[in-house]
Amino acid sequence: MQYYVTSDDSVIADQISKALVQLDQACPASHILRMDAAASTLAAATSVASTGSSPGGASAEAIVLIALSPDFERALGILRDIHRRTAARILAVGPATDTKLVLRALREGALEYLDQDELPTELSDALSRLNASGTMGRIIGVLAPCGGSGASTLAVNVATVLTQKFQSCALIDLKLEAGDLGPLLNLKPNHTLSDLCQNIERLDYSLLQGCLSRSEGGVQLLAAPVRIADVATVTPDAVDSILELASRHFPFVVLDMDHTFRPEQRRAMLNSDMLVLVLRLDFISLRNTRITLDFLKSIDVSSDRIRIVANRVGEPGQLSVAQAEKSLGIRIWHVIPDDQKTVNRANNDGIPVVMQSPSAKVSRSLMELAANLAGSAKQGG
Repeated sequence: MQYYVTSDDSVIADQISKALVQLDQACPASHILRMDAAASTLAAATSVASTGSSPGGASAEAIVLIALSPDFERALGILRDIHRRTAARILAVGPATDTKLVLRALREGALEYLDQDELPTELSDALSRLNASGTMGRIIGVLAPCGGSGASTLAVNVATVLTQKFQSCALIDLKLEAGDLGPLLNLKPNHTLSDLCQNIERLDYSLLQGCLSRSEGGVQLLAAPVRIADVATVTPDAVDSILELASRHFPFVVLDMDHTFRPEQRRAMLNSDMLVLVLRLDFISLRNTRITLDFLKSIDVSSDRIRIVANRVGEPGQLSVAQAEKSLGIRIWHVIPDDQKTVNRANNDGIPVVMQSPSAKVSRSLMELAANLAGSAKQGG
């Protein structure tokens, strides 16, 4: 982890640097930057220093502490520039008495606002939260090779469990013509993915937040377009930008993807740290899963990023797990038992089954799946 401090006030910069040292975090003198050079220096230095640098420049391994005093307006402008040009995580330091300043700093891209009068304690708490969520959010793509596999239900419940465990999770509906995550979460979003894509040139965290809808369970949903005519606005480059931004600000981003293999879907597949293929134990589902696996191989998606999940296991007339594994030539990673009555009731009520019936066998299986995905994603596969 690299730490940077930017301030035009040497006294404040020294205070922040000493607070880092007290927490056993190194901040060399070369990482204490003047405001006028901060954005350009960070964009260049951190992209060179880290092999995990993003296309925007700075690596998510960098944490920047920016002192807002004494010139608030200038500092907010620098903060905005750093946020737009780098992937570094930004902590703003300033007086906690000015609530408008706090809100403005967060809107410009700061992840946290630290009270300068309580800096050691505030910084310690903030770094603990960042360490708990990791340095860069992980993207988990959920894909059903054919319809009726329950991928959307799985995506909603996994996102809900991750929200409960990690305090926040973004859920993005990439089933562009037929997205149904809003009803599954009892939400009627005012803004959608297409609204974000139509304003992609001014994309920032504030705009993203304005397009998200929060469920009762805390999941932050970016809904699919409402009108078919708006689907064309969702381009591969826009998907890239949105996923990069979302993964800076959420510990996990869950994607509910379509099986059309269109360019924007392919881009989402390539961006995913983990791809969950949701199938049913029948011939058609296995056939389409084999086709999907072949396609993923053709676009260089590594097999160690793929997890096969069998859903609704236990229905009459199904193939066995062993038969499915033999047919696919790949291990089934997780099995979710069939309980249509419980799941359908939850879906009809717009409440994730892990919340409505947490003790049900199907809910416990979904909770276990989410925990295993989180652990696997954090370990890089």
